[in-house]
Amino acid sequence: ADVTRDSKAFTAAIRNRLFVFLRGLVIGDYEAALANLNALTDPEGQPWTVERLDAAVEAYHAAHDRICLEPEARNARHTYVVPAEDKKTWRVQQMLVDPEGDNDWVAEFVVDLAESRGLGEPFLRLARIGSLV
Repeated sequence: ADVTRDSKAFTAAIRNRLFVFLRGLVIGDYEAALANLNALTDPEGQPWTVERLDAAVEAYHAAHDRICLEPEARNARHTYVVPAEDKKTWRVQQMLVDPEGDNDWVAEFVVDLAESRGLGEPFLRLARIGSLV
């Protein structure tokens, strides 16, 4: 079955995977976070490593105490899905909700739809973790 056909269920599956990834970041288990990705390179081919994730999280912590994962942080309004014009990928931005409510950082992913159909689950590639500005 084509897992991408039901966009609501597919988006829910993506969001579940994103929060497993974020949980790894929050508890400092970067290997677990990386294990949740299907591709270990960003869209430019640069590898995601434990050290690179650690640096991204340290940069986040320079501005915020922690990444929130409470029910409010998991609200769908903090996830933005933008289908590509070529209909081959989705760009998904997950807001990194902070205790101060600034919500000015995101984890951005690319979801490959053809690969997702082949796997039967979302194919996630981390594009970046960074500030919105």
